[in-house]
Amino acid sequence: MPCKNAAEMSADNQSLGDTSILPEIVRALAIDKAYAINNVIHHQDEIFQHICFIQSGRAFALSFDIEGEETWIAEFGPGQFMGCTALFYEQASSYQIVAKTPLRGLLFSRQRFRALMQEHPELNNMVIADLSRQIANLTRAKIDTHRLSMRGQIISELSRMARPVGKDPDTFIIRPRPIFSELALRLGSSRETVSRTVSSLVKKEILMRTTGALVVPDPKVLAREIG
Repeated sequence: MPCKNAAEMSADNQSLGDTSILPEIVRALAIDKAYAINNVIHHQDEIFQHICFIQSGRAFALSFDIEGEETWIAEFGPGQFMGCTALFYEQASSYQIVAKTPLRGLLFSRQRFRALMQEHPELNNMVIADLSRQIANLTRAKIDTHRLSMRGQIISELSRMARPVGKDPDTFIIRPRPIFSELALRLGSSRETVSRTVSSLVKKEILMRTTGALVVPDPKVLAREIG
């Protein structure tokens, strides 16, 4: 597998870290709402009635089968929209959305949001860009599932999460340090497998543990471990 250079890896990592700015005229028409950690923002098998723009916090989309087994679908963070997949369809969703941290969002009814997208091209572009990133992330995850071992998938996800250190663009950092149980859920693995993979990379000095973060001294070396 070809190794990406630092610039390419940085471009890949723009999905959750850069908070988009909602136009003020649009923001003024929203309902400001706060959710506590573990609050269900949207229930599975219900129709989305609102579009939510995330101002702060993180949420997971999770699907549950009849036996209660959960499958990780996606993560949403600041600057992203939740519910846009239902903008033009009144169809019950196959997943629920849960706040993984305290979350604050701006709510719009679906009908009003569609009108705002027509009235404000910058909002329309924000929605298209967000949906495009989500499709790209889902596509990458699907390809990784079929091409890589579980160890390779874990390392690929760590590479995606890494971002350049400001003072040294050739060194990357993963901050905050990944929660192994969350990473395992995302990849359909176990916490123990994630922990063993990270520990093996630390022993090889491909990753370095520091307070609240993992440092990637050379992202090209980490990429070579993907397989």
